Amino acid sequence: MEFELLKTVEQFEELKKGDLIIVKWSDNWVRHTPKSKQVTAYNIYENKTIGNNTEIICQKKGNHYFNYMMYLNREGSAVEVYKITT
Repeated sequence: MEFELLKTVEQFEELKKGDLIIVKWSDNWVRHTPKSKQVTAYNIYENKTIGNNTEIICQKKGNHYFNYMMYLNREGSAVEVYKITT
């Protein structure tokens, strides 16, 4: 099993539905998202780009998503994102 820290636009553009990622969320996000945990594993629901809006939708239930351009600029709710491969 390999863990790859995602830190480039190209890495995020390559993600597709079903890929396994681990997200470490900000303390603020955890406080305001019911039943959430600081670190969560997801099979990606959708990698969505509309204009400048670049989102990884982790799961629809509970509305777990993040904007990866904000993540790369250290402005978003995701603090660290890893892709897991076997």
